[in-house]
Amino acid sequence: MRISSIITAHAALSLQLLASCTPTGPNSNQSIVTKELTTSDGQTYVYDFTTAKNSSKPTLLLLHGYPASRHDWEQQITALAASGFGVIAPDLLGFGDSSKPTDLEAYNLKTLSDHLAQILDKEGLRDVVGVGHDWGANVLSRAVAWHPERFAKLVFVTVPYQPAGQFFDVDAANKGSLETVGYQRYAYWYFFNSWDAAELMGRYLESFFHLAFHTNASAWGVDFTDLGSARTWLNANTTTELPSWLSTDYKTKWLHQYSQPNALETSLNYYKALMRGIHAADESVLTDEDRTLRVPVLAVGAAKDLISDPEGQKIATEQWASAGFEQRVVDAGHWIAVEKGEELSRILIEFAGSG
Repeated sequence: MRISSIITAHAALSLQLLASCTPTGPNSNQSIVTKELTTSDGQTYVYDFTTAKNSSKPTLLLLHGYPASRHDWEQQITALAASGFGVIAPDLLGFGDSSKPTDLEAYNLKTLSDHLAQILDKEGLRDVVGVGHDWGANVLSRAVAWHPERFAKLVFVTVPYQPAGQFFDVDAANKGSLETVGYQRYAYWYFFNSWDAAELMGRYLESFFHLAFHTNASAWGVDFTDLGSARTWLNANTTTELPSWLSTDYKTKWLHQYSQPNALETSLNYYKALMRGIHAADESVLTDEDRTLRVPVLAVGAAKDLISDPEGQKIATEQWASAGFEQRVVDAGHWIAVEKGEELSRILIEFAGSG
């Protein structure tokens, strides 16, 4: 069967199932609305939004990771809104309901940072508390370099601050992790950078879902991150039971989103753009002064994350935080916002609301 037929079939099935589901997302709260913005260069962003209840409560900008969407923040959006905070939770470019340009140049992180500033401008927000998970943390790291005045505080979830303009040597990182933990933490990047990754993921979409949201967090090093593991998993069309912390509704929504045309290809462009130096020329002008974080910083580590460990997150982030740093470690795997949603919400409310 052709890949387009498979994706169409998944999309049709997902839409049918979604139609029969009772809405459980943040938009069941009437104060939270879904909005759109078309940027100055013609890209459309879809985001969930609610205003702060009073001027003493900041707005939090929630940036999701890969492979995810703004819906990963549903528990946090509901809790933050109920506590009086404002929230902006966009689908990043290439994800969810936002535009999906296939050109790698569209994923220059300076451009994406400018897009976020335009969303804040539309909502009349001078600054926000920036929160980034996974690739969202990478986008946040660039946004604060290019638009530091737009951030009052910063939160990096599971992964560390990643200073703009500094070369990430994936080969060295893999070599080092092989020596220290026995597997290559970033070898899956080579697969994600390959020409057939999106096609293979689409052919075995449900298998890819179960690889990303693994039932056993301790097996990620063997089944996902190590060299050749992801391709082997997909070619075997491996599936598992859902993790106890994920619902069938979440899986249905996820399959629908990643069945959309170009969704698998464009969401991978974050990895490809970084590995191919799309950002390098723009970021070459940045200095350590530009990379220094001059607002309070919180790192939220995941004790069971086999890719980004809390100690590494602390070491990488604290050295750049000149206005205060703290870390909280949650007993969870990579997907904290879903697995330990209430705990993360409490942490964000406490940090955002503190003086």
